[in-house]
Amino acid sequence: MLDIINLIAFSGIFNVLFFWYASTKMSSKPDPIKTLIVSFVFSIPLSFLLIGVYTTMLIYAVKNGASEDAMWEYMEQEELQ
Repeated sequence: MLDIINLIAFSGIFNVLFFWYASTKMSSKPDPIKTLIVSFVFSIPLSFLLIGVYTTMLIYAVKNGASEDAMWEYMEQEELQ
């Protein structure tokens, strides 16, 4: 669970920094505070998507009697096929 929280935090931080950097490269030079707010708003749906995928995976694991590690391994195997 801590891994997914870290992933959400890092993706949010990356999103904020990307929008802030992109705002410095635009010719119109938007306000950095407004850019920060927009980037934060864009990171919220990403966080909900990641939480939804992780929660769905855990519910599926509980229904099948598997552990969290077994589910990650199963998902990796499915991705490789």
